[in-house]
Amino acid sequence: MKTMYEKITFVIAAAVYLFFHLRGGKTIGEIMAGTVMQLLTTAPYCIGFTYILTRMISYLHHGRKLAWDRVARIFFAVGIFFGFFFALYEHADQAEKEQLRLEQRPSSLTQAALRKHAYMFSEDIQVASLRWAREYLLSPQH
Repeated sequence: MKTMYEKITFVIAAAVYLFFHLRGGKTIGEIMAGTVMQLLTTAPYCIGFTYILTRMISYLHHGRKLAWDRVARIFFAVGIFFGFFFALYEHADQAEKEQLRLEQRPSSLTQAALRKHAYMFSEDIQVASLRWAREYLLSPQH
């Protein structure tokens, strides 16, 4: 990294890498914990694929080693890739769980209809019992 342009693009690559691993939460602690867990989850994959890619590039260039900043840029690129796909998987899993939760719970429209019918049914029982009591008590037999 000799030029200012290389330094700036390196920092941007690192920031994008962290951005793709950022996880949501209600508090700063939850955000930090989720992000660290995501970084630790993808780290083995990123390190392994970076090692394989750097060995392949080194082999293609007749054994010349890559500079550390190039290796770090490859790591960031692989990490962005894995962060993106792990986030897609995580969001799809959350959406599926939400869908199952909504399917198990009756909708608010259904709940309102059930309440209305229960109220109507209880009114019918009250009216019927009052009618029976009036007829029974006012009948000439009693």
